[in-house]
Amino acid sequence: MTQASNPKPRPWVFRRLPVFLGLLLATLFSFWPIMTMFFEGADIDLGPLWSGKGFSFVSGVPYYSGGFFPSWANFRDALLWGNFPKLVLNSTTIALLSIVIALAAGIPAGYALARSKLRGMGAIGFLLLALRTVSPFAIVLPLYLTYIRVGLFDTYLGMSLAYLVIDVPVVVWMLSGFFREVPGSMYEAAESSGASEAQIFWRIALPSVAVGVAATMIFAFVLIWNEFLMASLLTGAATKTVSLGVWSGVGEAFGGLQSADWDAINAAGTLAFVPAFALILIVRQYLAKGFSLATAE
Repeated sequence: MTQASNPKPRPWVFRRLPVFLGLLLATLFSFWPIMTMFFEGADIDLGPLWSGKGFSFVSGVPYYSGGFFPSWANFRDALLWGNFPKLVLNSTTIALLSIVIALAAGIPAGYALARSKLRGMGAIGFLLLALRTVSPFAIVLPLYLTYIRVGLFDTYLGMSLAYLVIDVPVVVWMLSGFFREVPGSMYEAAESSGASEAQIFWRIALPSVAVGVAATMIFAFVLIWNEFLMASLLTGAATKTVSLGVWSGVGEAFGGLQSADWDAINAAGTLAFVPAFALILIVRQYLAKGFSLATAE
């Protein structure tokens, strides 16, 4: 009796087609709000496209007569005449000041978590990361009352200190992973040569994780750049950030009683999204590496 021939395997395209379709749908779902924001900011009206009324046939050729007439006036106005440059300066100043403070505390702490042989250091690391899960609602009102009394409300220093709650746990957690990646043989060689712990830190460990420090800085910058709740309660006209300014409008009277110019708001939102997205794309491989190393113990 002859054996039945094995069925011919399907091409790999058909085997992976469900995966590709799933990824495509997930990508469209994730980017659709961003695409809509860009289209609205560019005065592109896709309503006729979705309703089907924007299509007509001219001599049998399909013709789209909808509102696909992009304009860059809103983007130009936001960059040149609105308050958007001031908002960018505020967010950048606050983020950089907060990151400098976070790194001053986070680099030694991350090194200690990676190098210390004491029992319980792993638990301390997880408890520190758990602070990142604390809702801002639990701390923003006490901060507001304190800042009003001590004069830190609507100041760069006050906002930078408030954002330490966000970036210090992430900085320590990620940098501890990068410090663990340094080969143990380098530490052992330095110790056998009589180097002190401070010399090992400054001359071996820190230069070895310079790229990781840069990636961590960028990730912390993006976290602060996108924060909204604390900025809405702890800033005023002097230090209003990009995320809050885009929401309230970027015209000359932003924050006052005025009708919402949704095209201008969407244009400013798109401009605010671009730098954060670009930075994340640049360091995405290092971010994944840092988090994976931090959890590998």
